[in-house]
Amino acid sequence: MTNKEVAELAGVSSAAVSRFLNGGYLSEEKRERIAAAIEQTGYVPSANARILRMKKSDTVGIVLTKSDDSTLTGVTAGLEKYLFAAGYGASLAYVGDEANADFNAMRSMLERQIDGIVLISSAPVPGNLELFERARVPIVIVGQHARNRNCVRFDNFGAAYDLASSLGCTMTSRIAYIDAGKRYRSFGSDRRKGFLAGLERVGLPEQNITVVTGGFSVDEGYYAVKKLLASGNEYDVISCATDAMAAGAIKAIRERYGNTRRAKMPRVTGFGNDPILQAVAGPIPTVRFDYEECGIKAAEMMVDLLKGNVKSVASMVLGYKVVGI
Repeated sequence: MTNKEVAELAGVSSAAVSRFLNGGYLSEEKRERIAAAIEQTGYVPSANARILRMKKSDTVGIVLTKSDDSTLTGVTAGLEKYLFAAGYGASLAYVGDEANADFNAMRSMLERQIDGIVLISSAPVPGNLELFERARVPIVIVGQHARNRNCVRFDNFGAAYDLASSLGCTMTSRIAYIDAGKRYRSFGSDRRKGFLAGLERVGLPEQNITVVTGGFSVDEGYYAVKKLLASGNEYDVISCATDAMAAGAIKAIRERYGNTRRAKMPRVTGFGNDPILQAVAGPIPTVRFDYEECGIKAAEMMVDLLKGNVKSVASMVLGYKVVGI
C-alpha cells in the first residue's frame, strides 16, 4: 500500500494525503475520508521516507559506554521515560569500553539522521571532540564534565569525601581503597581523590591508607580484595569504588574470616546503593545516587536543545546521599 493508493481510495490527491500525515491544513471532509481510507487499508507511512522528507527522525540516540549495571539501567530508564513522553523515540547502542567504539556508534547514528545524541560515559571523552565539532545535532554527555559541552553528572568527589568523613576513623585506623582505575574519571579518579581528601580531613596518617586498583565488576572486586588480604595486613575498612566491587569484596572477606562476624573483619563500603547488594549482604555504608532522575534531567536538557529553548551550554551537577552509616 502506497500514499498514491490511499489517495485514490479516499478520492483526494497524493499531496492531500501528505498534508494529512504531516499535520497540514485540510478540510474536515477530506481529513475524514483520508482517515477512513487509512483505517480500512491499515496503511503505515514509511519512516525512512518521512526522515528524508522532513530531515528529522524524532529519535534520540543513546550511546552507553562501560559502567556498572545499576547506572546504565537507571539512567536509560529516566531518559526513555522523558523522551517518550515528549514524543521522541530512542535508539540505544552499547559499546563497552573498546577504543573508538563510542566515536563509531555516534557517527553511525549521525549518518541515520538521528536528531540528538546522549553519551553515557564513565571516562573522559576527548577523543570525541572532533566529532562534536562536526555534528549538527545537540549532544548531551551524562556522567562526565567536558568543557563547553552540555553535561549532566553527579558530584562524585563530594560524595566520596562525605562518605570517608562519616566512617568514624581514628588516627590508628587502617583503610584500604579499591579504585576503579585511572581511565574512569567519575568512578575512578573523582571518587578516589574525594575519599582520600575525606580521610585527610579526619587526620588519618597517609601510611595507614592502602590504595589498589580493581575494576567495575564483582569478580574484579573479589580478586583485588583477596590479594589484599593475602598480604597478611589487617584493615578496619575496605572501601570500593562501586557496589559491584563491594559485593566481590564481601565474598573475599567471608572466605577469609567465615560468615560469623568477628572483631577483626573489615567493614566494606561502596557507591551506588545497589538494592541487590543490600538484600544479599545487608546494609553497608554507601552513597545513593538517583540514576533515573539523572536520565530525566539529561532528556529534559536534550528536548530543550531540540526545541531551541537553550541558547548557552549547560552543565548540571546532581546531588547524593550517604546511607548505611
